Amino acid sequence: MAVEEYRRTYRCGLTRYDVQRDPVDHALDKVLPADLGPVHAVPIPPQDGRMLREPEFLDGWGYATALCGTTVKVLLPQSFDPGDEDSCRRCVGPSLRGGDAPSRRDDEPDADRDDQEQ
Repeated sequence: MAVEEYRRTYRCGLTRYDVQRDPVDHALDKVLPADLGPVHAVPIPPQDGRMLREPEFLDGWGYATALCGTTVKVLLPQSFDPGDEDSCRRCVGPSLRGGDAPSRRDDEPDADRDDQEQ
């Protein structure tokens, strides 16, 4: 029986999105922000076989956690590229080692906010 080696893969994630009013129905739609900011690595669970074709906007019931511990609100359809200049520098190392996102509790500080305050 052959053992298939599992190689962890990551999607690109963003910490925020913008909202924009639809001109036809006047509903507020989630859209990508003009300034994407750093792109984070979000582990893709082995059982998640979905192929994203467009950004997936997450809500408070289902935010994702990046490798660096940052809360991610948008999943992008492309894979995380540790060599890209926009890649979060704290996600690069763990993504190269095949790491997993830390477990997160609601009362933990957001790593991205800590960077912005310094």
